[in-house]
Amino acid sequence: MSPVRVTLRRTIGRLCNLYSTALVFAGFLAAVGALFAFNLTAAEGGDVPLVTIWTVSVSPILPVLASLLAMDVWSEERNSGRIELLLSAPVREREFTFGKFFGVWILTLAGIVISQFATLVFVAVYAPNLIGDLSVFSFLPGVLALAMQGALWTAVAVAVSAIFRHSAATACFSVAILSALPRGIWWALLAWAPQGRLSFGEMPLDAHAFDLSLGLISTGTVLSYIVLTSAALMVASKLVARLRLVGRGAAAIRASTVLTVLLAMVLAGSVMALAIRLNVTLDLPIGPNGGTRFSARTRNVLSDARGEVVVTAFVSRKDPRFRPIGHFLRALSSEATAVGGARITVRYVDPRWDLGAAERLVRSGATENSLVFERGRRVEVLPLKDGYDERLCASAILKVAMPPQRRAVYWTKGHGETPFLADGTSNTNNAAYGSWGLSDIARDLSRDGYRNQPIDLAGDAQVPSDCALIVVAGAKDDFSRIEIGRLDTYLKQGGRLLVMLNSPESGGLATMLSSWGMRPTAATLTSVRTLSGTDAIVSEFGEHAVSAPLAGSQIVLEKPVAFMPSAAVESGGGADRIEFSELAKVGGVCVAAVTERGAGAGKDLAIRPTRIVAIGDASFVMNGQLAARANANRDFFLNCVAYLSGTAAVTEAGMEANRLVSGMDRAARARFAIASAAVFPAVMLLVFVGVVRFRRRLR
Repeated sequence: MSPVRVTLRRTIGRLCNLYSTALVFAGFLAAVGALFAFNLTAAEGGDVPLVTIWTVSVSPILPVLASLLAMDVWSEERNSGRIELLLSAPVREREFTFGKFFGVWILTLAGIVISQFATLVFVAVYAPNLIGDLSVFSFLPGVLALAMQGALWTAVAVAVSAIFRHSAATACFSVAILSALPRGIWWALLAWAPQGRLSFGEMPLDAHAFDLSLGLISTGTVLSYIVLTSAALMVASKLVARLRLVGRGAAAIRASTVLTVLLAMVLAGSVMALAIRLNVTLDLPIGPNGGTRFSARTRNVLSDARGEVVVTAFVSRKDPRFRPIGHFLRALSSEATAVGGARITVRYVDPRWDLGAAERLVRSGATENSLVFERGRRVEVLPLKDGYDERLCASAILKVAMPPQRRAVYWTKGHGETPFLADGTSNTNNAAYGSWGLSDIARDLSRDGYRNQPIDLAGDAQVPSDCALIVVAGAKDDFSRIEIGRLDTYLKQGGRLLVMLNSPESGGLATMLSSWGMRPTAATLTSVRTLSGTDAIVSEFGEHAVSAPLAGSQIVLEKPVAFMPSAAVESGGGADRIEFSELAKVGGVCVAAVTERGAGAGKDLAIRPTRIVAIGDASFVMNGQLAARANANRDFFLNCVAYLSGTAAVTEAGMEANRLVSGMDRAARARFAIASAAVFPAVMLLVFVGVVRFRRRLR
């Protein structure tokens, strides 16, 4: 048996016979479980895959695990004096070093695999929404990324262990240079230059794990890890060999060993610089469309669009968003081809190198760090600061590939309504931009082709002819009789109304709504799932064009108002018949409803049906709520607008397919965190301790 295999087996056997190893593994699992629970909550509603969240949760804890496992592979032998006996054997130092390295690395991989298994189990138990087609193989890119990082941390920790006699000193120094020092330098740079902060994964080491888990393989990054690991193993071998060299006669050899180490480090740095300079990025197709899925709404937009749409990424190739953007746009182009719609051509323009193309884009109205959608002479610019998710890109394609819409959404004013962002408004101090404003949802409506305009029912004699619908967003003061009369007249002419209520008496609209088939009342909710303790998670959706696409999703309402059918639903017939439908319920209580008059007779008599949608919360699409992204509030609101305005595609709307929605409320999140960060590590600690005791009794 080779010396490497013998050393490997002895290293694993000795580490598995230590109580400290059991404690190290338990601490690693606890730290990863806690960080994963935190990152999962932070990523709720975003488009970061679950595998990537797990990978970036393990990555910062991995150096500590490798350091603690390797802290005494050489230190303990030096302290006990066995190093002289070991080095007296006719075996090269590098064979001992490789054996110890592989032994510690295998145990590090075992910790990664155990964490992966625990993640799958607890997600399946507490957040089954996230499992879908997730499997052990889905974690393979993340595991490979962590294995590569773990190899480097293990090699460095083995080298450090050859320097110190005491395990504690080895552990402290290893953790300092592998974890504390890199992150400390990065945080210092951020404090000095905050503009360097990245949108996700601020630490470059975490960014490597992020990219690799998505299948974005950078040859420069991979070769750098291989070169650094090889250099660390060479340094470890030379440090062990140096222990043989004692006495004055070996001074020259010791000096030459130091020189060899320095030259090796210079060579490693040169190879890394060359690898990064000649870097090639590979976008591995992990899953369909490279792991990117699209919602029915996006596929519908792509299939309806015709011709060629050119999408230009106007961003520097050194920007950390460049590779993920390219990954997403290629998936979007493949999806368009698959559904037989528009032909999407993806181009890249670096504002610092492609000067001619950059000048043309600037003349067309584009700005740096944006996506530019072009079809003929029609141009739509999507700044990256606003994001580049599928909803925004689908809306941009809709604008350039479809006939322009000339519809307006009119928002009532003068009754203490929540401020919105009217078209043409650019005042950054406007209250609409704050957490309690509606600028984000108004911007979404603009992207979908609507114009946002205010309407004063007290001063305007009639509703403009281009009105698609009227929105009453949380009116606090009562509407006057004249205003109620004008609203009622508008509705009798086939008008459309969206009402968001803070209370049953909001705006004095209860009487008018009752005459149109719905009666707002105070809601009495018991045993309701909640995220913050004051809100209610709504996951019961009715079989209606507005709500049916959201089945399996959840919206969050703050102290919702309930709705019941009024007596007007029972009276009338034919064109005057009013239908009441429940859109969403919580605990059996209807908190969002729709009434429609003239739906059955509309086709025969060419009558435009009257439609009213009422939602029992005026704050559910405020900027602060939408920023949390832990719900389908945005989708529910846009579905309501599409239904009221008569958009046929509403039945294909709904949550974006890439959105991560766990479905856990506050209690479930607490149970998930406790189980993954406390219960499971404690159980594993007991199992490890039991195994160690059993092995020691057999000796």
